[in-house]
Amino acid sequence: MANRNEESDITDYTALSESLTRLGVGGDVVDWKAAEIEYGVRFPLDYIDFVANFGEGSVEKILWITIPALNPMVRRVDRLPEELLEIPEANEWADPSAAEKYRLEDLLVWGETNEADVLAWITHGSTPEEWPVAVFSRSESTWSVHHCTMTKFLVRLLHGGFDRCPISTKALSGLAHPRFLHAREEARLKDLAINPWSRD
Repeated sequence: MANRNEESDITDYTALSESLTRLGVGGDVVDWKAAEIEYGVRFPLDYIDFVANFGEGSVEKILWITIPALNPMVRRVDRLPEELLEIPEANEWADPSAAEKYRLEDLLVWGETNEADVLAWITHGSTPEEWPVAVFSRSESTWSVHHCTMTKFLVRLLHGGFDRCPISTKALSGLAHPRFLHAREEARLKDLAINPWSRD
């Protein structure tokens, strides 16, 4: 793993880990060198920490977070599909100046919601820790840009820290004890006919 140069990376991840309640075991092992070759980028340090400790899974079965994978046939961190890039309506930005500054081709998707919102990094620049987060709100049909790390974005979302909720549902904003469940653990519990999301 690369050496840390920014205290904010540690702080953002720590704040998120303190905000989320992990249900069961979590964490994934990723060959980050192989991932860098596959994707052509280095991944942000706060995200690397998140993957190691939480991994692939969802927050409250509402927001799904993916991990890098070498197999393109599985659900994974990925670029936007080429056919989507050709649709003019896909390139609508809440701030018109963002359309001149950023390209859809530079987006690297790391999350999605059950409302079909898309969460991505704008891989603009050589320092991943400075990549903005772009969010496509299905309800607004526009991209918004947030100048913070992925983990800081999630902390703000869970604590209701946005003036306007960037995703199509407000169900995650201001939850007292938001829960994260790894995909592997969710599948295991479902095989046992256990609803992992029950609060009973």
